[in-house]
Amino acid sequence: MAVNTYKKDEESFGGSKKNILLRVLSYYAAYKAKIVFVIFLILLSSLIITVIPKLSEYAIDVNVAASDVRGLIITCSVSAGLSLLLWLVMVVRERTLSKITNEIVYNIRKEAFDHLETLSLYYFDSRPTGKILSRLINDVSSLKDMLTRLISAIIPNVAIIVFITIVLFVSNARLALSVLIVIPFLVVFIYFITVKGFVNWENFRKKSSNMNAYTHESYTGIRVIQAFGAEKEATEEADRVMDEVRAGWVKAVRRADLLNIVISWSQGLGYFVLYLFAVRWLKLGASSVGELVAFATYMTLFWQPIRSLAAMYNQLTNQITGAGRVFELLDTESILQEKVGAGELVVKEGRVEFDHINFAYPDEPDVEILSDLSFTAEPGQMIALVGPTGAGKTTIVNLLVRFYDPVKGTVRIDGQDISEVTLASLRRNIGVMTQEPFLFGGTIRENLTYGKRDATDEEIISACRRLGLEDFILMQSGGLDAQVSQDTMSQGQKQLIALARTLIADPKVLLLDEATSAIDTRTEQLVQAGMSILMKGRTSFVVAHRLSTIINADRIMVISHKGIAEEGTHKELLKKNGLYADLYNSQFEELA
Repeated sequence: MAVNTYKKDEESFGGSKKNILLRVLSYYAAYKAKIVFVIFLILLSSLIITVIPKLSEYAIDVNVAASDVRGLIITCSVSAGLSLLLWLVMVVRERTLSKITNEIVYNIRKEAFDHLETLSLYYFDSRPTGKILSRLINDVSSLKDMLTRLISAIIPNVAIIVFITIVLFVSNARLALSVLIVIPFLVVFIYFITVKGFVNWENFRKKSSNMNAYTHESYTGIRVIQAFGAEKEATEEADRVMDEVRAGWVKAVRRADLLNIVISWSQGLGYFVLYLFAVRWLKLGASSVGELVAFATYMTLFWQPIRSLAAMYNQLTNQITGAGRVFELLDTESILQEKVGAGELVVKEGRVEFDHINFAYPDEPDVEILSDLSFTAEPGQMIALVGPTGAGKTTIVNLLVRFYDPVKGTVRIDGQDISEVTLASLRRNIGVMTQEPFLFGGTIRENLTYGKRDATDEEIISACRRLGLEDFILMQSGGLDAQVSQDTMSQGQKQLIALARTLIADPKVLLLDEATSAIDTRTEQLVQAGMSILMKGRTSFVVAHRLSTIINADRIMVISHKGIAEEGTHKELLKKNGLYADLYNSQFEELA
C-alpha cells in the first residue's frame, strides 16, 4: 500500500475557483433572511459613505460661498448624524454576519469530522494524521475567514465603487472619465497576476500540510528521537520542511504584492489625469472648487476599496485553496459502502466462512495479499493465525470486521454476507483487540464502557475481577473514575483494560490481533487466563507471534504465499515438520 508521507506533496484537488466560490456561497442558503438583512445594511452603509462627500461639496459651494452660517451648521449636523448612523449600521452588520459565519463553520467542521468517521481504514492508513488534521483544523478555519470576507469586505467595497462611479458620472461625466480611464489597464494586470497566484497559494497549502504532518510525526515519535539522540537530525529536517513553507509563502506573496504596485501606479495616474482635466476645465469655468474637492475625495474613496480588495487578494486566494481542500475531503467517498437497505446481522452460532477471497489494496490492485482464500471457522472454535510478517494475518482480521472489503469472494457469519448487513450491527457482534491497545483521555470507567455505554458498575467490576484487574483499579486514586490516557498506562495495563473493554461489550466473535505481543510474562498469564474465559463459547481468531500462546487452539492456520500454507492442531502441524514446526522450533531456540 502506497503512503503519502510528509515528504510528498498531496495531489491538487482540481476544482475551479468559480465552483469553489459558488459552493462556499451555497452555505448561506439556510440564512437567506439574515443575509438579505446584512446586504441591506451593507448597501445602506455604502450609500452613506457615498453621500458624505456630496455634503462637503454642498457646504463649500453653497453654504460657504453664500456665507450661510446657519445652513453650514445644518449641513455639518446632517453629516455628523449620517456618520453616527454609519457606525451603528456597521456594528449591527458585523455582529449579525459573525453569528452566521460561526454557525456555518461549526456545521462544516462537524460535517467534515462526521464524514471522516465514515471513511474506511484505507484513507487513514494511506496518509499522515497531520495532513488530515491540517484539513480539519487549518483549512476549515481558513474557510471561516473566507465566509466573513465574501460578505463583510468584498460586497461593501464593490458597492462603494459602484455608488461612487454613479455619483461621478451624474456630477460630471468628463471628470468621471478621467478617474476611470486607467481601470481597463488595471483589470488586465489583475487577471494575469491572479491566474498564477492561485497556483502559488495552492502550493503553499501543500507545503503547510507537509509541515503539519512532520510536526505530528515528530512529536508522536519523540521517545524514539530522544532515545537515539536524533534531535539534531529532527531539527534539521524540521528546518527543511519549514523552509519549504516559507519559500512557498514568499513566492505567493511576492506575486500578489505586484497588485499594490499596479494599483499605486494606476491611482497616481488617475490623480494626474483628474487635475490635468480640471485645470483646463476650471479655466473654462466648467468646474467649481467644491466640485473639484468632492471629486478628489471621491477619487480617494474610489481607490480605497480597490486597495482593500487587492489586500484581500492574498487572503482570499489562499482561502479558496483551503476551501477546495475541505471540499475535497467532504467529497471523498469511502471505499467501503453500506448497501441501501442493508439488514441487521443476527449472530446465533458464530460460524465464519471465507469463500474464495482475493484481496489487494486499492492503490496497488496488481499486488495481491490474499488469493483464493477459503476456510470455515465453526462456532466456538479458536482459530490461530500464524506466519511470517506481512503474510496477510492481520488482513484476514480486517476483512472480517470490514475495515477493508475483498476484491473478490464473500465473507459470511452464520450464512449472512457481511457486505449485505449494516456496519453497526456487524461491529456490534465482533470484539476487536489490536496490536496497539488504545486508551482515550478520560476515566478508566469511560474506557471500559466504550463498547457498551450502559454497562453497570457490577458488570465492569465483574469483568475486571475475572482479568485480575480489580487490584490495579483499586490502587488508582479515584478507582474507576481515575483519569488515564494513552501515555499514563504501561503496555500491559493498556492490554488488560482493552481486554476488559472487549469482555464488557460481550461480542459473539472475537478478533485478537497480537494481543500479547508486547507485555511481560506475568501480565501475559493474566491476559491468557482472561482470554480463555472470554473466548469460551465464542468463535475467536487469534493472530499470534508467540506460538506458545496458541498451543491449545482448535485450529492453527499458517498464512503464507497469499493463502493457507498449513493448517491443523499444534500436534498435527509439528508432525508435518513444515513451516509451523520451523517457526515453533526457532522460537524455542531463541529462548534456549
